[in-house]
Amino acid sequence: MPTAALYIHIPFCEKRCVYCDFYTVAGVESRLPDYIKALKKEMALRAAETFWQRQRFATIFFGGGTPSLLAPPEIAEILDTAFASFHFAAHPEITLEANPGTITSAQLARYRAAGINRLSLGIQSLHVDELERLDRIHSPQQAIDAVVMARHAGFENINMDFIFALPQQTLGRWQDNLAQAVELRPTHISAYNLTIEPGTPLEVKIRKGEIQPLSEEEERAFFQFTIDFLERHGWQQYEVSNFAKPGYEARHNIKYWDGSAYLGLGASAHSYDGKRRFWNVANLRKYLAALAADRCPEDNAEPLTKQQKIFETAFLGLRQRRGVDLAAFAKQFRRSFDETFKGVVQELEKGGLLVRRDHYLQLTREGLMLCDEVCTRLGTQLEIAPKLNFKNNNSPDDEAEGNDGEQHGPQGQ
Repeated sequence: MPTAALYIHIPFCEKRCVYCDFYTVAGVESRLPDYIKALKKEMALRAAETFWQRQRFATIFFGGGTPSLLAPPEIAEILDTAFASFHFAAHPEITLEANPGTITSAQLARYRAAGINRLSLGIQSLHVDELERLDRIHSPQQAIDAVVMARHAGFENINMDFIFALPQQTLGRWQDNLAQAVELRPTHISAYNLTIEPGTPLEVKIRKGEIQPLSEEEERAFFQFTIDFLERHGWQQYEVSNFAKPGYEARHNIKYWDGSAYLGLGASAHSYDGKRRFWNVANLRKYLAALAADRCPEDNAEPLTKQQKIFETAFLGLRQRRGVDLAAFAKQFRRSFDETFKGVVQELEKGGLLVRRDHYLQLTREGLMLCDEVCTRLGTQLEIAPKLNFKNNNSPDDEAEGNDGEQHGPQGQ
């Protein structure tokens, strides 16, 4: 029986990072009690809906923002309400995004006792100057200490988030980041190419010429090195930007990629029920007001056409290293992948960007470097021009996971 994913967005941050375009709010932690009350009300409203009452949830993901601004009793309160409201599969994966500058050893132990069994740390870099350029509030030593403290607190499943190809970053500095990460032995590493999002402070500085981004050739060199280095040290790339020790792939992220239903709670959170995608209002005041009035905070919805579903199945399948299951695709859409995309697949195969292995269609190493371009070619065949950037969001075409990177659901850390 298929299972679903539950994403809980915590938009509060101590400071907004220059590269972040997720919905976050800074300096209003006094609204946290009201927000938790609203989340519990939203759970009650969604739990009353037949579709979500019939689902069995296999994962919970607290993304942000900075979920670790919530005290362990507040996390426990939200989890208790979730378990009382929805049906869950046995042994759900429960992830909390955390900023290394907001946690202590005692706090981590209490998160673990509250039920969190996977920790995702927004590291981004282990160099002081790079952290300062990203406006991160933690130091390299705090990041290192966070991993050590998490392990002592009982966390076996730990993700470290990194961003590479930063302005002024050299390949040597990035290699040093990865080398230190490998020494810390996390079970999962997310490594994202810096994305310059329109309207962010970083994009404004680049537009004004104050900062020079790296070239596409340099970015590809960083990406190629990342794959080689991490796989050489035992972390398998199972998705374009995600690497895991065997058995520690992010179950929540995989739910987004395999077409499962997911329910997003909180301001700006996205949901998908197999037929339509819908999302909450990205405004804290409006979100709180709606739930205070016992109204669902849904802002808008998009029914997915067959063409959109076909494209997303192809796009999200190719992002995974195993590729698109050709038999499952044909069964779902009643026509083969080759027939659907006509001659484009053959052209991409001849160009060395796609390859068939064990009934799966996969990106080659060169194809990984050009993933967005490959998917754009497929989308053009279907007359679809989607947003392909999918990092830290709980929506395949509108980034929002959570923690500056890992596909944990929407937004930032």
